[in-house]
Amino acid sequence: MQTHSLETFFWVSRLSSFRRAAEQLNISQPTVSARIQGLEKELGVTLLHRDQSLTLTEQGHELLDYARKVLRLTEDLSFHKGTQPAEARLRIGANGPVTATWLMPLTTRLEETQPGLRLEIEVNQSATLLQHLATDQLDLGFLSEDPHDPRLRVERIGVYKMVWVAKPGLSSSHLSDAELMASPIISYGWQSPIHDHTHAPAFSVARHRRFLHTDSLFMMIRLVIDGAGLALLPHAAIANELASGALVIVEVETKPMDLPLLAARPRSKRSTLVDHALTLAKELMPAASPISPSIGRYSSTVAP
Repeated sequence: MQTHSLETFFWVSRLSSFRRAAEQLNISQPTVSARIQGLEKELGVTLLHRDQSLTLTEQGHELLDYARKVLRLTEDLSFHKGTQPAEARLRIGANGPVTATWLMPLTTRLEETQPGLRLEIEVNQSATLLQHLATDQLDLGFLSEDPHDPRLRVERIGVYKMVWVAKPGLSSSHLSDAELMASPIISYGWQSPIHDHTHAPAFSVARHRRFLHTDSLFMMIRLVIDGAGLALLPHAAIANELASGALVIVEVETKPMDLPLLAARPRSKRSTLVDHALTLAKELMPAASPISPSIGRYSSTVAP
């Protein structure tokens, strides 16, 4: 029985997906399937129920306990042999506003201060990042939603100032709440913490007949520049567009909410590398983006 087969089985059981296990291990999905089939043939048992969702059989649960022990021992042996410890890999998740502002400066600093670090970055919505943090798929996440999940340690590290913006000439520079509600709105998806603040005007009694929503911050900015409607965006994420005149701020009667910026990490693990990354993030954040002070390369940018 080979260690890499046990590692593959561990990730398939953890992620309940052959595809996601393949992505995690950086191998092909057929290779994942072949390793699982090889284990089942070698042991003479069925390890997984292959129905709509992958679930472990009784024998699968027994093997999972064994696989955890073997992989833990393998990590210990690798450490004592002087190879890279498991902590040499850091998995960071970032939402749209962070990605659009200071994620890449953070990446550069980490690579400069930690030579040989294997850095894996996921850009996604806050809700998805929280799920991945809670299931040990990420070590550190920068997001805008606090789940009050006891499995996670969450720290508020700042806030983004939010502004309503439009293409020049599309809207008056000052709008009452009633006028905002009658304007075309580009909204966030329902999982975003800002959803309610854009959904309400978009679905008011006097609403405009046009309504768009997207989970991509990049696409939202592009749609506003093209004149599709007004959007509520982090000021820091559109600083260049405002400076160039591609977008203008629209003052509204009711002041927009600020978007909290949180750092979340699993409580079950304490990592000096995560501590270091968080310290760098706090240093870079004010310099990389004009955010309001708080109480104290990889995919398209997504919404908060």
